[in-house]
Amino acid sequence: MRCNLCNADDCKLLTTGREHEYDNTTDDLFRVVQCNCCGLIYLNPRPDISELSVIYPQNYYSYNQKKLRDEANPNSILHKLRYKGFQAKISKSLSLCNLKDRTCAILDVGCGDGHTLDLYAREAGVKTYGVDFNLAALNLARENGHMVYSGSFEEADLPIDYFDLVTATHVIEHVADPRQFLRKTHLVLRTDGILWLETPNIGSRDAHWFRQKHWGAYHFPRHWFFFSRDTLIKLAADVGFEPIFIDFAPNAIFWFWTMHSILLEKYPHSRKIADALLPPVDFQRDTFANFLRICMFCALDVVIKRFTGETSNMVIAFRKLKNDRLNN
Repeated sequence: MRCNLCNADDCKLLTTGREHEYDNTTDDLFRVVQCNCCGLIYLNPRPDISELSVIYPQNYYSYNQKKLRDEANPNSILHKLRYKGFQAKISKSLSLCNLKDRTCAILDVGCGDGHTLDLYAREAGVKTYGVDFNLAALNLARENGHMVYSGSFEEADLPIDYFDLVTATHVIEHVADPRQFLRKTHLVLRTDGILWLETPNIGSRDAHWFRQKHWGAYHFPRHWFFFSRDTLIKLAADVGFEPIFIDFAPNAIFWFWTMHSILLEKYPHSRKIADALLPPVDFQRDTFANFLRICMFCALDVVIKRFTGETSNMVIAFRKLKNDRLNN
């Protein structure tokens, strides 16, 4: 497999790893490599597209966000903090759009059950669209009033030059061809439209600490590409995007997975204990134990960001350039 950024086929092995979060997917060993030419890091080889239903089981956490919200106590501190975080993201992403008094059209790539679109829909004058390959999750999004498309984003029959905002929260690291993904995004956005990307940051301090095996954002075998700020900006620029906002946010999930991996290696016959102490699937359930864990890991990310300027959770908003600006 050639590098998606520079098309070179010269790479070196960084590490190997196996699935450890779910017990109903695969036991295969996977390799993470780094391009010797541009530095992009990626899974090679990776699962075939035909295996997506295996590596993304029906209990995959992003397919069940609506259920988790329905089960949560609306008055709990964890629920309020999570909702506040979503509100900040929605407010910031919408503020970047140049709407000119028209109704804002939003497309969420990898929308799952529409949990993010539900929050955008609360804003006045917003039209919500989503695309995902999980039909059961899409049915929930459709029932909540969103226009949805099934299948891969790259092949979906979407309107051209239409959307004001495309959001892809932890999606681009999952796709087979990030360059093609960005080209499709460029195609469906209006000129000066906004692409809001969130993805793991392999340039973070914890990625450096645990790169040899346990870094949670490897998410074996579902994450196929691992970007730093520089490699992502370079790839997006090649397609016709310029960065207009960059931030690094706390993300407790990656710490759950990192520590879960370490526990399983040290105590391989104690899966139930590891799952109970650091639940790799149920980390978002509204429980007091999860609240304490999330607070602890988010506080750790805040400290790391204070000293390094980055966390393992990267947020970059890109603006679609006009054609006459692409070569300037």
